[in-house]
Amino acid sequence: MLFPFSSNAVLREQYQRFMSNSMRYGLLLEDLDTLAGDIAARHAGVRDRVLLTASIDRISWLQDPDVGEMTLSHDLRMAGQVVWAGRSSMEVLIELSRRESSQQAWTFLGLARFVLVARTPDRTAAADVPVLLPQTPRERELFEQGQKHMQLRNQRRDTHTARKPPTVEEVALVHDLIRNHHLARTLASHHHHHSPSADAVPMARTGLQSSVLMHSQDRNAFDVIFGGHLLRLAYEHAFATAALHAGEYCDPLSMDDVAFLLPVPIGTLLRLTGQVVYVEGPVVRVHVRATKLEPGAPEQSVVTNVFSFAFVSKSGGVRRVVPETMVEAMEYLMGYRQHVMDETSRMVAEDRVRPKL
Repeated sequence: MLFPFSSNAVLREQYQRFMSNSMRYGLLLEDLDTLAGDIAARHAGVRDRVLLTASIDRISWLQDPDVGEMTLSHDLRMAGQVVWAGRSSMEVLIELSRRESSQQAWTFLGLARFVLVARTPDRTAAADVPVLLPQTPRERELFEQGQKHMQLRNQRRDTHTARKPPTVEEVALVHDLIRNHHLARTLASHHHHHSPSADAVPMARTGLQSSVLMHSQDRNAFDVIFGGHLLRLAYEHAFATAALHAGEYCDPLSMDDVAFLLPVPIGTLLRLTGQVVYVEGPVVRVHVRATKLEPGAPEQSVVTNVFSFAFVSKSGGVRRVVPETMVEAMEYLMGYRQHVMDETSRMVAEDRVRPKL
């Protein structure tokens, strides 16, 4: 899939973020999912099965300093293939490259890995997919990597950070954060003594909600809402949530692993709830929860997806957030764990490298 931004003014305008030369990364996520679905359909076919995006591995927007900045002045290329297939699931690997113009060579930007699953037409059971037969040494290498990735995903699912109770160190971290925040506020109000801890913001004040109707124009070939459309909505909601807290529009840094828990039918009223859950230096981590609402029956509302995005403020340090309830404390620890496990976030927070976007 080729995007000739350098020579196509109409295409540039479609992907332009506001009036800048920066790209709408939500549209890029949407296109990545579209391509992954098309590649999987070419391998498995769609006559006797339904193909659904099951998960996406973490994507980092941090570029190699030697590559340079990715803007709408450059052409973009997405190329991918099925690199591993099990009984009913497939891994699709997509490579992103850029070039200055049609006369220049392509430069590698990064990789994105999607897992798609096959279901029977009534979506009640798994459906088989064709066997993948690697022919070349490179294909065999990619197949083995795909198999290892699937095993790692299963391990991450079984040991997901949300399932782990807080450690002694994490309990102390949250305790000290809340204690220092309230102590600083007390000192500031009684003695007019200002402390950076007093600038921290209660997590509840960073929340942002919106509701979106799911229309048939955004369905996939199997008459449910296209996963890429949900990705774009979630990313742009997270972008707005981070901007309101940071006081400026931030640059995207990474997207954590995404699991699509439930399909979203046409006609759904989808509520997006964004919240800043963790801040470290200029890095702002936002969780977006997508909830399928049933008008007149709120007890039937169900969460379909939880997304996690990290952004970086161009102006430097951002006010920290402080949890005030047990639920918020768990969200804070989830964001803290994601930050620790995300090398990109840690490097930017420690100012060892600046993002190239």
